[in-house]
Parts: sequence; C-alpha cells; structure tokens
Amino acid sequence: MCLCILILLCPSAQAQSLPDGPGKELVEIICSACHQPTRVIGKHWTKAEWQDKVLEMLQEETDVNQSEKDRIVEYLSKTFFKKVNVNKAPAKDLAAVLEIPDKDTEAIVRYREQKGSFKTLNDLKNVPGLDLAKIEARKERLEYDTN
Repeated sequence: MCLCILILLCPSAQAQSLPDGPGKELVEIICSACHQPTRVIGKHWTKAEWQDKVLEMLQEETDVNQSEKDRIVEYLSKTFFKKVNVNKAPAKDLAAVLEIPDKDTEAIVRYREQKGSFKTLNDLKNVPGLDLAKIEARKERLEYDTN
C-alpha cells in the first residue's frame, strides 16, 4: 500500500507546493507515486499522529526503508504541526504537541492553575524547572487564548 490515502484532498492543495525543508524532496518522490504530495497541506497533526499515518501508508512498501520513513515523519511533523493552547490544554496534549516530558507539562498546568493564564512565551519562564529551550524551539505551536 502506498500513500494514496494519506490525507483527504484539500481543494486548494493542487495549486500549492510543499514548503521547503529537509525531507521535502523525499516526501514528493515517495508520495507522488500514488497521489499529489500536496494532499498534506492543511493537515496539522502531532509527530505521533504523522508516525502512525506514515506507518499505515507505507507498511507494505518494502522499497521505502525506515530511515526514509523517519525523514518523512520529521518533515511532516515540523512543517504541518498541531497547535496547542497553553492555557487550556491538558498536560497530555501539551506533551504530545510540544514533544516535552510529562513533568514539564504537568509543571505548566500546575503553574497556570495557581498563577493564571500565560499571555506570551516569556510568561513560561516563570514556571519552575521548565526547560524553556525546548519550548522556544516549538514556540510556533503555542496559542495563548485565555477566553
């Protein structure tokens, strides 16, 4: 089975191209064997969700090795990522989207319950013990809506 049914077709995807990044060419080569690789445009999944989908679609493709599958997942998860509201999401969702340890996401939730909502990335610096470098590396995945 190939990536033919990877993603439901996004109507505007045909006119678009994939964003540049490491792994783009591999996605284009492997996915285009069955469908337009731009079908992923508009999908926003966690790395684990992309891993599951790539595994599902390529499980019978013996000519695609594990290293190539990993590179596809990396490209998709870094390019078409899910966002998370740091003020509303449970710890498990923060962990999945931000790819940080449970202890860090639990600290975020505990801090916001005690001190209130975060308004900016800078506010997360006040969370004791939090590895802010990991958060900053994925800052585009954060939303701060307090409504």
